[in-house]
Amino acid sequence: MIRTKWSTAGIVAACAVANWLIGVVLMNLDIEEYSPSFAEYGPYICTGFAVGVVTIIALPFALEHQPRELSDVDYAGSTRSFIAGCIVLLGSSSYFGAASGVVAFISMVSRRSTSRSVAAVACFVAAFAIDAFFNPYMAWDDIGWVGAIFVVVVMVAGLLVGQKRANLREKRWRVEQEARMNREEMRAKVERARQEERESIARDMHDTLSHRLSLVAIHAGALSYPREGVPAEFTDAARTIRTEAQNAVEDLRTVLSALREDLSEDPRTTLEELVATAREAGTQVTVTYADGAGPDVFTGLSTMAQHAVHRAVQEGLTNARKHAADQPVSITVREVAGEVGIEMRNPLPAAPAGDRAGASAGGYGLVGLRERVELSGGRMNVHVGEEGEEFSWSIQLPLAHKEATQ
Repeated sequence: MIRTKWSTAGIVAACAVANWLIGVVLMNLDIEEYSPSFAEYGPYICTGFAVGVVTIIALPFALEHQPRELSDVDYAGSTRSFIAGCIVLLGSSSYFGAASGVVAFISMVSRRSTSRSVAAVACFVAAFAIDAFFNPYMAWDDIGWVGAIFVVVVMVAGLLVGQKRANLREKRWRVEQEARMNREEMRAKVERARQEERESIARDMHDTLSHRLSLVAIHAGALSYPREGVPAEFTDAARTIRTEAQNAVEDLRTVLSALREDLSEDPRTTLEELVATAREAGTQVTVTYADGAGPDVFTGLSTMAQHAVHRAVQEGLTNARKHAADQPVSITVREVAGEVGIEMRNPLPAAPAGDRAGASAGGYGLVGLRERVELSGGRMNVHVGEEGEEFSWSIQLPLAHKEATQ
């Protein structure tokens, strides 16, 4: 996770307040204990205050992180952030830069870089030495081992916090990367399912077109024989139509050999034939025609819509056998307001919630089916109930507006 500008501004503001409070408290302690004159103590305090202002100015650059720090193990940040961090750490020798120095120390040791951690420790120790050298009222006799131990404790605590923060940042980055990859993989699977369904639609349409062109060739062949009273140009035109239709059929068969992996499936199989096959396999299927609809209601659909009905019923019966074996399946067909509606229902068996959730989430067959229905001008709804309820889907397909032919 990369820190935003607002969060950085908040940290800098908090450090500025903390620096001022620490500086005032320590300065008052020195004044109460030593009662120094301004000539003795004034330059030290004024210099320390100026150093504290410099640390606040440099702190935003010391806290600067870049995305590359998480993705590239050998990259620990920009040179600017390193230099600014060292400045802030050396400035922690001032009473008015102590809080900034601690924050910069944690930031430097959290960058997964041994060299930067060593530099942070060295700068922190140097800051302590600078303060001991320039402070007119601080000597080793006054500081002693207690002060040294305090500095060591602060550094160790900073190292632990920095390492913890580095691990959390890396862990969060990995989780975000995995989530992004999962989203991309899911998107790719959905797109692949749609593409496969479009290829299936192309294969089905080629099958139907090949069949219809064969009929055109047959009827054109019957018209191509010379008859008394029929002009020769009509006979020649019929021969041309028959020849071109036969050539088109051969071209389509060549394309089909490349598109279709399994030529045994006929996309023109009727609903009743699909249901009969499912019953032979042991599935209890009931078909109901409602609102005046009958088995011939599908003839009013376009070729692509008829294929969508075949694919939907086939997919629904297959899912019922896989996920709801021995459960009855009901299919309802109705014609309302210029649309043909098909609805399939089956009870959900008792199953672990995780299994059902995975099945519903990973239903790429339904994704492809929805793509096919929408390309046919229709719409599809899917409902997955809880245990003891029903799984159902419904599609609505518009009737094709075709001129009646004799």
